[in-house]
This record gives sequence, C-alpha cells and structure tokens, in this order.
Amino acid sequence: MERSSVLWKLFMPFALLCLALALAGCGRKGDPVPDYSRDAFSFTDLAAEAAADGVITFSGRVSGAAQNMEYMVLEIQAVDGELCEGCPFLPQEQQRIDSRDAWESESGSSFSFVHRPVFPGYAWRWRLVGHNLYSGLADVTSPMQTVFMDSLSVSMPATGE
Repeated sequence: MERSSVLWKLFMPFALLCLALALAGCGRKGDPVPDYSRDAFSFTDLAAEAAADGVITFSGRVSGAAQNMEYMVLEIQAVDGELCEGCPFLPQEQQRIDSRDAWESESGSSFSFVHRPVFPGYAWRWRLVGHNLYSGLADVTSPMQTVFMDSLSVSMPATGE
C-alpha cells in the first residue's frame, strides 16, 4: 500500500503540470504560423537602360535569401500615349529569366539581362516577378518602373496595378 502512495505522490504533480499546460497553452489563438522570413528575398537597386537599337538592359540586386529565387519573369508594357500615374499596368510581353543565367557573380546577389521589346514605344513600363524555389512561398513582385528610349530611367508609383 505504501508503494502505491509514493507513486501517487510522484504522479500527481506531473499530471497537474500537464493539465495546466494543456489548459493554458501559449496564449496565441489560432493555428501556428511558420516564420518564412529567412527564406524570403526582395528586389533592390533596379535599373533599366534603353539603347538606340531598341534593346533594354535590366539590372538589379536580390537581397535576402537570393539563392531561393528559382526564376524571375519580366513583365513589360509599351507606352503608346501619355504616361499616367493611375493607369493600370497591363503587361503586353513576358520573358522568363532563369536566375542562374542572370547572375553576374557566383554569390548570386546581382543580376543583369537584356530584352528587345516586341511592341515599339518611346517608353516601357516594367516590373519583375521573382518565383521562389519553394512552391509554398508567395511570388515577389518589384515596384513598377518606366524606362524611356533616351535612356532616362524614372520610377513610377505602384498605384493602379
């Protein structure tokens, strides 16, 4: 009898601790959300330069987990009239660029590639969409920018997309 009493005294605090943890939890309500910040990347230092022959050179950097970018897609729209800040961005062309083909160095943080637009214009609105190596993570979209034929690059606000 005394043995069961000793076991009961040892078991009771453990059972009460488990019960308290089960009832209290961590205080957060809802499903747990994983932290993907270490797998995220973003575009920085984006630039575009149009040459007289109509070829546009795009360059920039990827900050964060650049090694997780599988490929990027250039979306481009020719400007056939006046530029307007509130106009929606409607890409006419898309070009897929594998990240390993665009990296300028082995470190894989800066990139450069060329594109010859199909639609003529004196300016083109463009943005990049980076696709993550992990399918569960969302695409990363750069702000919309504009490049002019005279090689003057100007950023446009991201409104109206």
